[in-house]
Formats: sequence, structure tokens, C-alpha cells
Amino acid sequence: MRQVDPRPESSTADLVKEAITEARELMQVEVALARDEMNEEISRAKASCVALGAAAAAALLGVALVLVAIALAIAPEPLPALLIGLAFIALAIVVGVVGYKRVPRRPLERTRGRLGADVRLVRELV
Repeated sequence: MRQVDPRPESSTADLVKEAITEARELMQVEVALARDEMNEEISRAKASCVALGAAAAAALLGVALVLVAIALAIAPEPLPALLIGLAFIALAIVVGVVGYKRVPRRPLERTRGRLGADVRLVRELV
């Protein structure tokens, strides 16, 4: 397939200026999109940190209550403290898994994909 120049009356200098302008606009758009994606990933990372912090606090409480239950094993009625401690440990595991799943795996994945597509397009046109 033969490419036809849509503006045969344009000079080479005009075409170069237009290409530079379009490249500048493309870079501005890519930077804005990357900034938006980064903000989105930062908010997801914050949520992940909150969940992991809650998991750590629940684990700490659970371990403390299990230790209290062990201490009460010497005295009567240790079962309630043991059950509460195990419940806190289970809660810590669930919240920890949720927090771990929210950690971004591949930062700026969409930006890298767009930049790769832009590079392929430029290589095809050049």
C-alpha cells in the first residue's frame, strides 16, 4: 500500500515543525497520564499500608491474648481468652492477605504499554 501525502503543498520545514509540535503534545499527554496513574497507584498503596497495619495490630492483640490464655491455663477458665486470641489471629491473617493483594505488582503498567505503542507507531512512520 502506497502512502499518499495529504498535504503536498506543505514545505519540509512546516512538516518538521508540525512533527515537533505533535511530539511535544504527545509527551505532555503521556506525562499527564503517567501522573494520573501514579496518583492512583499511590492511593492503592496507601490502602494496602492501612490494611497491613491493621493486620499487624490484630496479630499483636491475638498473640497477647494467646499468651494471656496460656497464663490462665494455670488458673481456671482459660478457654474464652484462648478463643478470642485465636479469633484475632484469624482476623490478622485475613486482613493481611487483603492488604498484600492490594500491593501494586507492576507500577505504571498502563503508561509503559502506551509508551511502547507510541514507540512502535513512531518507528512505523519513520
